[in-house]
Amino acid sequence: MQQGPSHVEPSAARPPSDGSGHREIAFEVFDTRVRLAIHADDGVDADDAWAARADAALLEARDRCTFFERALSRMLPDSDISRALAAAPAPVPVEPETAELVEAAHAYCEASGGRFDITMGSVTRLWDFRRGAVPARLALSRALAHVDHRAVSAWTGADGASMLALEDPQAALDLGGIAKGYVADDLAARIEAAGFDRYALNLGGNVLVHGGRATGEPWRIGIVDPCAPDRCIATVAVVDGSVVTSGAHERRFARGGRVYHHILDPSTGMPAETDLACATVVSPRSIDGDGYSTTLFMMGSREAPAFVEGVAGIEAVFVDVRGGVRWTSGLSGLVEVA
Repeated sequence: MQQGPSHVEPSAARPPSDGSGHREIAFEVFDTRVRLAIHADDGVDADDAWAARADAALLEARDRCTFFERALSRMLPDSDISRALAAAPAPVPVEPETAELVEAAHAYCEASGGRFDITMGSVTRLWDFRRGAVPARLALSRALAHVDHRAVSAWTGADGASMLALEDPQAALDLGGIAKGYVADDLAARIEAAGFDRYALNLGGNVLVHGGRATGEPWRIGIVDPCAPDRCIATVAVVDGSVVTSGAHERRFARGGRVYHHILDPSTGMPAETDLACATVVSPRSIDGDGYSTTLFMMGSREAPAFVEGVAGIEAVFVDVRGGVRWTSGLSGLVEVA
């Protein structure tokens, strides 16, 4: 994660006089590109007053992203996460949102059967996907001994303060695998509270939309082709909801005739072995997309569909390593293959 937005684009020009319009903002945060847009409802005159309200909501959302990065980044020395790591095993006071996210993350760790763990930081920091460095087996073995999400505790004290503690001083809490979903849901709630019902949020691949492109017309969210990231292999129609993809194409490098991707197996510390190229979760909440997509990718094409069918509120699209596209029953009629 980077320290706050490094670049902010101005909102769109004045909305057209026919009463339609949208406002948007783009910036860098969470080490990724973020784009947020608010669209005028059908029948709403998108005049200067509407535009000013939309701009204010978007700027608040940008500032909210900065707040989350400063609280959740393991790269910033004064973040909640860094302070908890430095103080372990003693507890430290943290933002209420940090404690809430940690508590929520435990449920996804448990549901994953060990495939998703928020203490994988001790392992992930050994990998360097920019330079293409593979860590030594001994270093991985030592780091894996400290991977256990149950070593992390978050609670609210008698004085109302939120607290965070790592029982294992050598554990490394890393919320990067679930934070963007939590943040997207937070931004959506704030935009709706500001009086806007049509919006599209994209936090580096965590897409959350609401209200449709127009009355009765869904948004069509593209799923990137893992073999050709400049095109989509399929689209899914969504009026209100989140679309989140985890795949081997996102970060990877080749070394010694082998391709290494960034989705690491907590049991080995190595890239997960799976017959899926990517797994996409479609759900009302974006945190569910983050919380389950990595697990589904690691489960593979045989186990993942049955898992999804057993979890209320989520559906999924799977792309296997041969380019085949499948989806769960709740998406019947909503997926188009390119």
